[in-house]
Amino acid sequence: MSDKDLKKAVIALGYFDSVHLGHRKVLAEARSLADGCGAELVAFTFKGNLKAMLSGEKDKCVYAPAEREELLKQAGADEVYFAPVDFSFLSLGKLAFLNKMNKKFDIAGYVCGKDYRFGKFAAGTVDDLARYAESRSQTLVVVDDVTDSDGRKISTSRIKRLLVGGDVKTAARLLGRSFSVSGTVKEDRGVGSEIGCPTANLKIEKDKQRLKDGVYAGRVTVKGKTYRAVINYGPRPTFDVNDKMLEAHILDFSDDIYGEKITVFFDAYIREIQKFASPEKLKEQLDEDIARTGEGKYD
Repeated sequence: MSDKDLKKAVIALGYFDSVHLGHRKVLAEARSLADGCGAELVAFTFKGNLKAMLSGEKDKCVYAPAEREELLKQAGADEVYFAPVDFSFLSLGKLAFLNKMNKKFDIAGYVCGKDYRFGKFAAGTVDDLARYAESRSQTLVVVDDVTDSDGRKISTSRIKRLLVGGDVKTAARLLGRSFSVSGTVKEDRGVGSEIGCPTANLKIEKDKQRLKDGVYAGRVTVKGKTYRAVINYGPRPTFDVNDKMLEAHILDFSDDIYGEKITVFFDAYIREIQKFASPEKLKEQLDEDIARTGEGKYD
């Protein structure tokens, strides 16, 4: 295939695990460059868990690939290129990595953060990328770090720590949106309906970044509409169920949505999960949580 048969593209380079404000700045710069040269914006990322593959750590992804693709497109990408997390791809040297990308796209330019690394052993630096781009008359835009109001760099690792601590409000500020979980509503035990608080239930995927167990105020988007919700994230001790589940009681909503894809947003931590003396006592507490959430107390 000749260069003229390839798609003209600007490549936004990164892992983009959390699509936080720093990532969004890279994407915004790439969108501007792509529009200016009549190219499509392609966001480069990895399909699997890169950090876990490289280090052997039990690392989690803030957003699963399908979630990340949706967020990257919302942030301006026309296409998301998912590189495989496997030995073959990760063994590519820095030059081979760039050559591979240029065989797939007619690259007009690249946009990345100043600490971007690429190729085997992350040997490739921004300086290497700059020399390569210059040799091919391609543009390179390097984006400075984005910092929070306290002057600290916004990073995925920092966001993960906030989520583990249940501080979803601060995490939302760094992400540019509330942390969310998307998935298909599963049938569960039906206990919520029995006590008058029906819930939409999502399985917590094993590779998905964990939140602090607790009850949260949030929102649920279903069938294109968004509703307030009270969310239980974790075990159900009142019923002696230790398996963790995401259960969202959607306010002012009564449709049957089994099998529907929904997105659950976590806006505020309300309280710890408790073991109540009876389902009736649990219902009393849930009624209070629902009333306060409906009144906007946690906005």
